[in-house]
Amino acid sequence: MKKALILFCIFLLNNSLTAQNKAVYKEEVFSSFLKKFKESQDFQLSRIHFPLTVKMNNDDYELVDYVIAKSDYKMIRLDDKGSQYQQKNVPKNSTVIIKQRGKDNGIFVEYIFIQKKGLWYLKTWVDMST
Repeated sequence: MKKALILFCIFLLNNSLTAQNKAVYKEEVFSSFLKKFKESQDFQLSRIHFPLTVKMNNDDYELVDYVIAKSDYKMIRLDDKGSQYQQKNVPKNSTVIIKQRGKDNGIFVEYIFIQKKGLWYLKTWVDMST
């Protein structure tokens, strides 16, 4: 009888923990995340793990890694209605790449977002602009 009671308690505990884990990892919709990310600097900062390593062209147009500390970070603008560039979202599994391509101005940037535990984060960007 004791064994049956212990097994029953373990079963209930396991089901309770499984339900909690599913609730914790509810997946965030990328479009909702991106709307908040564009509008709020505080939200943007909360969805980046610092220090952030990005790739950008140096003066010789060579891609070089740059490390950005939280104190040096400036809010990035991801307005898809800009007249200076076109913007396209490219989803792939748990990654979305936002590609910005300039209109005759040399803008060529890719922002890479990843999903961790159901939430979206900016992982890095690659700025190959000239």
